[in-house]
Amino acid sequence: MKNLIRKMLLAMCIAAFALAFTACGKSDNSEPGVVEEDDTAKDEAEEPEAETEEDTSDIPASGKYATLEDFLNSDMMQEQLDSQVASLEDTGLTAEVTAEDNKLIYNFTITDPNVAAALDVAALQSSLDSQASTFESIASTIPLAVEIDNPVVVVRYLDSAGTELVSREFTPPAE
Repeated sequence: MKNLIRKMLLAMCIAAFALAFTACGKSDNSEPGVVEEDDTAKDEAEEPEAETEEDTSDIPASGKYATLEDFLNSDMMQEQLDSQVASLEDTGLTAEVTAEDNKLIYNFTITDPNVAAALDVAALQSSLDSQASTFESIASTIPLAVEIDNPVVVVRYLDSAGTELVSREFTPPAE
């Protein structure tokens, strides 16, 4: 049972790191998802390219997303999230990432009712405490990709019925 819990917590940590690194990996382009062309490609293009179908009207000149919702709904993030959710398939765990105002919310649901019932909530809380630096790091990287002040990362562990087992909020570490 402890090995299963450790595997699930490891999978959650990996998903959190993936989101953090995606936020950190944002390029300096003013439009996300637009790949820079090299000089030879620019010389060969005689006609101006048609605008991309992506709506970038909500992206300020800084190149950051206006809201966490916009960031999560971007093609780049959807691809990352889909990949991470798929990697959790065989772990007895599902993940959903949502955004509300300045909060990035991770809902990890333990899909096996027997595993959820057998979990020691104190041990789960302790494990969440041990991952605090990871989620604080994610909170500190959010402003690199999103025009937001005081970001908060909320992590919730839910049982298969959707009942909250453990929840905690994380903010960037004090500088």
